Amino acid sequence: MNQAILTELGDSLVKGSLNCKLPPTTDRRNVELSGRMTQEVLMKTSRFSETQIVAILKQADAGVKVKDLCREHGISDATDYNWKAKYGGLEASDLKRLKETESELAKLKRMYADLALENRALKDLIEKKL
Repeated sequence: MNQAILTELGDSLVKGSLNCKLPPTTDRRNVELSGRMTQEVLMKTSRFSETQIVAILKQADAGVKVKDLCREHGISDATDYNWKAKYGGLEASDLKRLKETESELAKLKRMYADLALENRALKDLIEKKL
């Protein structure tokens, strides 16, 4: 499709001007465009929860062939490889702790960005007065 048409379609979905229901595997996220401007976009969510992914990887560690697991769960070998890179060796409790740490890190990054912006604005104000 033409890029302009896709952009227009995406903008109308974001603004809500089209009356359509979202598929169950989409999620609304805010994406930073430039500076502090954000735009809400639609993102596809995973069919599997992280605990399910860990359980599938444990089956592979237990000796079940990866090809059989991929066929059984409807995933590709590349997906299995990516999951191993991200979740390999994790337990459910480790996964919970990882999620908490990631959310705390995101919160701290937002706080830092706000403080840095405020600091920059104050420095600019001081420079103008001098």
